[in-house]
Amino acid sequence: MAWWMYTIIILAVTGIIYFVLYRSMKKRQAEFEKMYRAHKEVREIFVLHKKMVKQPIRPNLKFPKVKTYQVTARVTFNQTTRGASFTAQQNVTFMIDKKEYEKVQPNRKYKVELSGNYIGKVFPGKKVG
Repeated sequence: MAWWMYTIIILAVTGIIYFVLYRSMKKRQAEFEKMYRAHKEVREIFVLHKKMVKQPIRPNLKFPKVKTYQVTARVTFNQTTRGASFTAQQNVTFMIDKKEYEKVQPNRKYKVELSGNYIGKVFPGKKVG
């Protein structure tokens, strides 16, 4: 076979692999968006500090480390049961995107969209103290 036949075969196989990976990642992104929209809630948080951490994708395996952006904040939780009201403040570490991470500053209050331990959107904050 000629060299150009090998090139066409390699390009075709590479294109098929790329297409399959693209479709699977698109499906995973759609599942995440569906879960995020189902569980999101707007809360007010007080940011204590923020940090950028390099951690492996899966612990105990030799994968390259990936930058993750984290914000530690104080959140007030309210619960009402049978007429009794319970309020507690708790320090929680949230995961956040880089774009939203750059908007957040320590010692400020922000209204944010939370879904579990993930901050999806940050609304403008006010300085405290």
